[in-house]
Amino acid sequence: MTAALTWSTHGSPQDHVPDAWSSTMSQLHLGWALSFSEPEPVGVSVRYRRLDQLTVGELRCGRITGRQAATSEGPLVGVLVTLSGRLMCRYVGGSEVELGPGDLLVWDSELAHDFEAVGDHRELYLLLPRERLPQAIAGSASRAGGVVSVRPGSGLASIAAAQLQAITREFDHLSDTDLAIASQTFFDTLETALVPAPEQPVSSSAREALVVRTRRYIEDHLDDPDLCASAIAEAFGISVRTLHLAHAGTGATVGRWIRERRLKACYRDLSRAHGGTTVTDVAFRWGFNNMGHFSTAFKQAFGVTPSSVLLQGQLSWTGTDNG
Repeated sequence: MTAALTWSTHGSPQDHVPDAWSSTMSQLHLGWALSFSEPEPVGVSVRYRRLDQLTVGELRCGRITGRQAATSEGPLVGVLVTLSGRLMCRYVGGSEVELGPGDLLVWDSELAHDFEAVGDHRELYLLLPRERLPQAIAGSASRAGGVVSVRPGSGLASIAAAQLQAITREFDHLSDTDLAIASQTFFDTLETALVPAPEQPVSSSAREALVVRTRRYIEDHLDDPDLCASAIAEAFGISVRTLHLAHAGTGATVGRWIRERRLKACYRDLSRAHGGTTVTDVAFRWGFNNMGHFSTAFKQAFGVTPSSVLLQGQLSWTGTDNG
């Protein structure tokens, strides 16, 4: 399991803080050139977890300004929720937005120019490569603005913010698989919150028909590692919200259904494997690209490890050949 890590300026000479924090930010966030405008020492701390290309963290700081000094290897999209203090974000081209406590912003690294954190600033943030994000979330970031209220009474947006807060609170108690699942659930909720509600209600019969059609599509594309709610919605020409609403009464979200069907396909193939087939071969065949996540999820689902199922399958095949 990847561990939750903490970095802070506590005990560091104040004149070393800007350079130290700029260096750390370039590793955990973007390449920001930072400055501290307060005459008194400013404390900074960040608690975070990294999982593959995903970074989730909680940042606390005083008054800090930052200007993007270097671009990342590829475009990133960030989601941040302000818990206290205020944050001014400016974009390439001159537009700007201001966030206060209870505001959420989705932003694109290629559009971000500079920021200023004011007061006792505290935020939750999440970073992921743009191509790994659902279409609605990446689209929101590309519009350079669009502060979303996540205060009580904001519906799904408020629930999404609560999910992100719960993820950071439970850092020390989440396996890598659990962190990946919780993050995907957050993305699903936020994506649905960012898509306007359909003007016309969908009938129950239409929802049932859509579930049948989309589940058939899922079965046909289980081996596609990019299969997700946004890809399915795009294939059917519907919004992600409509897709989630159709599946809401089935007892399984779209993401959970995909994961369960993939795991069952892996179990089937492992139990019938022979020759030089490996667990990695089967996992990659069915869209799993992280073996640690796959092994944990498989054992949680079936109570046994993938390697034990593979071994039993190979023994059964050998016994059949010898018979």
